[in-house]
Amino acid sequence: MYRTLASLTLLAVVAGTVTSLEAQGRRSGRDRGLVELSPEEVRSGFFISGTIGAGAEQNKFSDELRYSQSLTKPTFTLRLGGTPNPNVRVGAEFFGWWNTVDQGKESFTTGLVTAQLYPIRNAGLYLKAGGGIARSGIAFNNGSSTYETGFGWSAGAGYDIQLSPQFSLGPTIDFYHGTFTKRNEATLTERVVNIGVQIAFQTGGRRR
Repeated sequence: MYRTLASLTLLAVVAGTVTSLEAQGRRSGRDRGLVELSPEEVRSGFFISGTIGAGAEQNKFSDELRYSQSLTKPTFTLRLGGTPNPNVRVGAEFFGWWNTVDQGKESFTTGLVTAQLYPIRNAGLYLKAGGGIARSGIAFNNGSSTYETGFGWSAGAGYDIQLSPQFSLGPTIDFYHGTFTKRNEATLTERVVNIGVQIAFQTGGRRR
């Protein structure tokens, strides 16, 4: 399942890139000789997005040689922030991975400050990186819980397929990493490779 999702995501990104380049070629030919009165902004203003995905989680302690077998479960990501210019978006990101176990529900979550870089001004491809806080633990069925908090970071990529000046839809792939240290105990490292579909809204923007 995980390999199939990865293949579909890669295919969608490639298809979106080709479509965008073809559209730019047609537009440049059609507009040749015309004077552009105002810049064409694809991204601007406040943005907020939600992503539903599948995340493959692994973990290990510092005294172990290998990570555990990957466990793929549903995930949700929320991003919001501003757009300083059409090539850059900055803001906050909240990510969550959950799994139901006999004792309750275990989770891996992050709260990060992130930046998204769009290398091509009028295309939807972006690269993302961020750092902040990670949390790992279990909420037990009896109402009690145990959690560890540590440093988290993330890196990823995606493609925004513009549906209108305000809305876009597209695939995402992200890597999340958390490190949790307790005194006199082995350090826990947890990571998730996440593939999802994102829908985004922005207050500004124009059609390409």
